[in-house]
Amino acid sequence: MTTDFHTPISFEADADSSVVNAPLADLDAAIGLQGGGASAKSAYLLANYVAAMNRLSGAPTPHGTYPDVIGSASVIWPDGSAGTYTAVTVNGTWLEATNWTLTHTSSGKTLTFSGLVRNSSGFITTPGTLAVS
Repeated sequence: MTTDFHTPISFEADADSSVVNAPLADLDAAIGLQGGGASAKSAYLLANYVAAMNRLSGAPTPHGTYPDVIGSASVIWPDGSAGTYTAVTVNGTWLEATNWTLTHTSSGKTLTFSGLVRNSSGFITTPGTLAVS
């Protein structure tokens, strides 16, 4: 079973700009309804930060003290907005960022992860929290 979320273009139809742009306008409107772009809400950032962190734009920059950890990276959010990941605090034992920020350029919002604590065995004793500002 398939569902079209666009206006189908018939086989061998003339492909002028109006034929191509109409379904793209439908797609743009649908993406806008997902809460991204300049009016992105906190819920959008919380729901999509994993996807953004998996879409790097260019090579990441290693952390200055711990080069095996990504210190910063440019990302692309699912709505097409640019962003920047920055490792604020790194645990040198477990080589992970325990405090980081992720910006959403179009909306001017920042997602902050903080508070992750591990014990000497590596088990998480305090999970981190996410906050949008």
